[in-house]
Amino acid sequence: MKYNRQKSSVYHKIIFTISLFILLFISVLTVKHINNISNSTKVLMHTYEVNLELEHLYSYIKDSDNNFRSYIISKDNFYLVMYQNDIKNVNSSFSILKELNSKDLGQQRNLETLYKMVNNRYEYIANNSNLNKNVDLTRNYDFKMVLKESGKRLADIRILLNDMVHNEKTNLKLQNSVYDRQIYLTPIITLSILFITFLLLIFTYIQTTNDIEKLQTTNVKLNKSHFLSSQAEILSEFGTWEWDLNNDKLIYSNNLYHILGVDPQSFEATKENFMKFVHPEDVEIVDTMFKKITEDEDLPHTYFRIIRPNGKIRNLRSVGKLFTDNVGNKTVLGVTNDITDEHNKNELLKSNYEDLIAINNQLKIFEESSKQAEILGKYGSWILNYDTLHLTYSDNRYRLLGYEPRAFEATIDNIFSFIHPDDKKAVDKAFKKALTTKKMLSMNYRVITKDGRIRNFKTIAKSYIDLSGSHSMIGTTRDVTEDYNKSLQLKERNIELEKHVKELNEFNQVASHDLQEPLRKIQTFISRINNKEKENMSDAGKEYLSRIEIASDRMRVLIDDLLQYSKANRSEKKLETTDLNQILSESLSELSQNIEDKKATVNHSSLPTINGIPFQMQQLFSNLLSNSLKYSKADVPPIINIDCSEIIAKNESVLNDNSSKKYYKISISDNGIGFEQKHSKQIFLLFNRLHGKTEYQGTGVGLAICEKIVEKHNGFIFATSNPNEGATFTFYLPVTIT
Repeated sequence: MKYNRQKSSVYHKIIFTISLFILLFISVLTVKHINNISNSTKVLMHTYEVNLELEHLYSYIKDSDNNFRSYIISKDNFYLVMYQNDIKNVNSSFSILKELNSKDLGQQRNLETLYKMVNNRYEYIANNSNLNKNVDLTRNYDFKMVLKESGKRLADIRILLNDMVHNEKTNLKLQNSVYDRQIYLTPIITLSILFITFLLLIFTYIQTTNDIEKLQTTNVKLNKSHFLSSQAEILSEFGTWEWDLNNDKLIYSNNLYHILGVDPQSFEATKENFMKFVHPEDVEIVDTMFKKITEDEDLPHTYFRIIRPNGKIRNLRSVGKLFTDNVGNKTVLGVTNDITDEHNKNELLKSNYEDLIAINNQLKIFEESSKQAEILGKYGSWILNYDTLHLTYSDNRYRLLGYEPRAFEATIDNIFSFIHPDDKKAVDKAFKKALTTKKMLSMNYRVITKDGRIRNFKTIAKSYIDLSGSHSMIGTTRDVTEDYNKSLQLKERNIELEKHVKELNEFNQVASHDLQEPLRKIQTFISRINNKEKENMSDAGKEYLSRIEIASDRMRVLIDDLLQYSKANRSEKKLETTDLNQILSESLSELSQNIEDKKATVNHSSLPTINGIPFQMQQLFSNLLSNSLKYSKADVPPIINIDCSEIIAKNESVLNDNSSKKYYKISISDNGIGFEQKHSKQIFLLFNRLHGKTEYQGTGVGLAICEKIVEKHNGFIFATSNPNEGATFTFYLPVTIT
């Protein structure tokens, strides 16, 4: 699409061209005139400087002659110094004059002649003058002749200087006349320029006024066209846009903003901002559209979707065409239509056909997925029509019996032929009941497959009425042989477990009676020896007896702890309302003597009431408090703090539970010797000790019992500590234990 240029007025072009040439000619004359005036001024200044320096030169020569005569008369060295300075000034003045007249060959020759005359005079005076103070120069005839000759030479110098000055004055008069003529022309040229400029301004004003009137008329028409265009955009639901390819600048019409669901000019019209509205699935389409515009400088019909700020999805169609103006600027002019309504109508026309195709495809997919699910799940489906007693089997229902699909006709008689003889009566009874009640509960039975294997089946069914009003029963039959075998194995293992439990109970009986009986006798005899025979024993014998007594006490404690652990491990869950405040009070009473001996302080907050086993809760508190007392620091009274709070599982990272279950968090902390945190799980193991048996008494069973008790109550227990900073045991008990 090319821009049709309107022909300009020939008259305007001619006037503009003539005016331009006149201004250019006058400008050249003005520049030349200004350069001439500048050159004349420079020549005048140069002539003035040469005249002035010639006067200086003669003045220096005259001063040197006067100072020389004064010295001859007065014999004062001051005049001699002045004489020498005058000679230097003369030489300096010659240098200046030489530089000023570097371009004037005539004056350069006069200057060389003058320099030789002055230099000869000074040499003559120096060669023929005796400056000895003892000689009377006024009476010396030779010296008088020198002075006379010096005067003649000075007169010659003056004559030459006058000639040079006369030449400069002649040049000065000539340059002055030139300068006067140029100055005379300056006002005329300036006024001419002003007059022509004034005429051009008048002409420009008249033409500009005419152009403005035409432009206003055109703007009125353009505004009308713009209004009609904007109304057409609104009615036809389209917006226009321009893309300046030279400056990469976009311009949107107001209605294009409305199509995007925003107010006009509410954002800068850029590619990046437009892409924010594009549907994520159509971003690639729009990217390709922009590339086509920049590469091909054209845009065919392109369809895409946008998402308005209110979340609504709209379907758009864009098309564009290249426009080139008279100076070669390229702009793509485009139109974007909101075709959502048109798209919806087309979609509505296609919907019925597509729905039918989709339903058909879904049925095929469902059928195939059902077949695969039946194979993986080892089950088959079937349908029984109550009115006709017609059976329909799925493919895998045949496979469960060892046959290929459709290998035999699915009838009730054929099905009964596969049922195990011992289960036929029960299956027949259940089937007849299902026909009467229109309902079949879960039923287990055995079948004999094609290859003679016995398999365990489980069938469940439900009645339904189809669209035609026909009553049918739809059911599934699953091969549960593996589950059945696993249940048999589980029963065998349960029997074996009961046997082990019985053996464990027998061990507990032995431990509680048969093992403790010999131990009690050993301790009884040790007591008698201590009372009657100890004094008669040697020191070594007494030491052996003491070790036997300590070992028997440790064995008694170990047997008691083992019984407690076994009891905690196999105790029945007979939960009852348990006030932990009362449990703690009983534990403190039980440990009162140890607390008093250690001078310990026990601080505790109010504890909750839970559903638990009271004696196990008391054992839990007693073991943890006893542990804090046992591992206290030497010469430091133990301080034990017991705190309780209600928490939610997901807020406690140690529980690793994101549920909203509620727990009571109970912490027992002390200021004892503590332990390395890496042992926090090891200490709950049976018979595990972090210290030697000579350092601290114990069997390493107490904390293992605590862990078992907490687990019996569906809780958790953790330990945190650092060496010499005490330890904290925290256990969590469910708010409601079931």
